[in-house]
Amino acid sequence: PGAISPFTGKVKNANSVWMNGQVLDKDIAALLGREVRIANDANCLAVSEATDGAGAGMPVVFAVIIGTGCGSGIAFNGSAHAGGNGLAG
Repeated sequence: PGAISPFTGKVKNANSVWMNGQVLDKDIAALLGREVRIANDANCLAVSEATDGAGAGMPVVFAVIIGTGCGSGIAFNGSAHAGGNGLAG
C-alpha cells in the first residue's frame, strides 16, 4: 500500500513506514538492473478486474481492498486513474 508521488517520485502513505520518502522503484531497478514499475495495490486490483476480472469490458471499475488497512482504486477503460496525488480511489 501507498503510492509514488507524482511530484517527488518518492513513496508516500505506505503502511510500511520505512518506504515513505524513498525512491523505491529506482532503488529496486538499480539492484535488479532492469526496469521496475510500482503502483498502488488498490489501483492494480481495479485494473486487473477491469481487464480480465469481474468488470472486464466495463468503462468504469471501482475496487475496494479491506484487510489490515482499507484502500480503493478506480479504473477508466482499463487504465488506473491515479489523480493528482497518486491515490484517486
